[in-house]
Amino acid sequence: MKNTSLSLLLCAICLLPLACSKQQRTVTTTETTDTREAMDVAYVGAPELKVHAKADDASPVLTTFLNGESISVLSKKGDWVEVRIADGSGWAHAADLTNAAAAAAEEANPTPKFRVPPNPVSAPTTHGSIYIEAAVNTDGDVTSTTVISNTTNSQTLAAQNEAAIRAAKFYPIVVRGEKKQFLYYYRVDY
Repeated sequence: MKNTSLSLLLCAICLLPLACSKQQRTVTTTETTDTREAMDVAYVGAPELKVHAKADDASPVLTTFLNGESISVLSKKGDWVEVRIADGSGWAHAADLTNAAAAAAEEANPTPKFRVPPNPVSAPTTHGSIYIEAAVNTDGDVTSTTVISNTTNSQTLAAQNEAAIRAAKFYPIVVRGEKKQFLYYYRVDY
């Protein structure tokens, strides 16, 4: 029994230098950060701005910015601008950007824009107008409608136009970085 304990102790003493001499390998990863200074700060003037991997509409979309958001422009290439995004850069249409004054004017008086417009309701022999108020949530979905006036005297036509505006989709209205609910007034003249 004493010999077994002594043998184990000697083994441990012999292996200790080996265990201690193992070098730890440290793996260091370095991420490259785009440190280029922006040549301009622009604002999204379109309802939304799609940022592509390359200056090509067929290129994958990396991210999307909403109307009024500020964006750093790194370079220009024809009708395209290279913009900074969270994990690098991408390319967007220069025509979809605007300046600070235009962005401030749009934020002060936002204009609702359709993502999916309402389908027109045809009634060639009808005369008059239908005026509908539509409540729109922060995602751009119509949540309720109310017919304000109907001079066509056709309840069916009013109901069809209400259904058309309920099926429509809007781009969200963004004010100071926050999506807002809004009312949209939809007028159809016959």
